[in-house]
Amino acid sequence: MRNYLTDPRLRVVIVEDEAPARSKLNTQLAQVEGVEVVSECADAPQAIQDINSLKPDLVLLDIELGELSGFDVLKAIKHPCHVIFTTAYSQYAVKAFEKQALDYLLKPFDLPRLRHALKRVVLPEPQVAEPATVQLTAKVGDKIRMLNSFDIRFLKASQGLVVAQCLEREHHLDGSLECLLSQLPSSFLRVHRNRIVNTQHIHQIEKWQNGALLLRFEGVNDTITTSRRGAVALRKHLNL
Repeated sequence: MRNYLTDPRLRVVIVEDEAPARSKLNTQLAQVEGVEVVSECADAPQAIQDINSLKPDLVLLDIELGELSGFDVLKAIKHPCHVIFTTAYSQYAVKAFEKQALDYLLKPFDLPRLRHALKRVVLPEPQVAEPATVQLTAKVGDKIRMLNSFDIRFLKASQGLVVAQCLEREHHLDGSLECLLSQLPSSFLRVHRNRIVNTQHIHQIEKWQNGALLLRFEGVNDTITTSRRGAVALRKHLNL
């Protein structure tokens, strides 16, 4: 899967059966910052192959391509991408927009018109990958220990303290459950007013009283019961 955070360029495939038109379009795109032409296709079969393999963000697609048309290309491709039609024929405009085309460029078109069409392309927002684990501070006597969140089975609040149950022992953490949950990876879920569980380590789920659930965890004997609302949230989180 492409990472738009590290590769924000607009990757374009040109589909045009006339060599002079392909060359002109390539020259125009070279003048637009952030655009990369990844393929130039002269016919429909090549276009279908390159679009499916190269997975571009945008296809600049001619309609009259010989035996097959640009619409045939759209039917055959498996990769979803933006499409701007480029053609000398105005009669296909309605059908083009029915196919969710971003724009319809009538030849000959100039660079400003092409730039205007390209502004319609919206790429996914860069997504910063969530860390698989985070480090928390735990009190061990008069010392502070760094605790890896992956090692935590569950957290529970009791008498003003937050206790993290790990494989080998319990650890006391600073902060409230709300504050800690905001720092933890998405595998952590609040299942009760006073309890947060690491869903990665749930070993067994049993039905409990009043719609609640009893949770058992890998490597520890202690169990956690959810609230009724927490049980609903857990089922949704785990797609149960």
